[in-house]
Amino acid sequence: MQGKRGPVPHFQICPKNDLTGDSYWVFAAGPAEARRLIALNVRDAAMAEDGAKFTCEPAQSSGKMPPLTYIYCRVGRPVPIVKR
Repeated sequence: MQGKRGPVPHFQICPKNDLTGDSYWVFAAGPAEARRLIALNVRDAAMAEDGAKFTCEPAQSSGKMPPLTYIYCRVGRPVPIVKR
């Protein structure tokens, strides 16, 4: 969990080749877990673990801070996390 000055536990994952496409926000222990959760649970982002295709940064917007059980998307509805 986040301490006083600990790492931000929410990450934003975006496709590199489509900056206007969907982005995903997820609560995760680190970038590797964030990428894996997106790849396992979002059909259109199966390649999210590939750093050449997707970026993964700490989330900057407090409006996109999903709970532990969901992935927020820029386009569309929240996606439930069913695979870990």
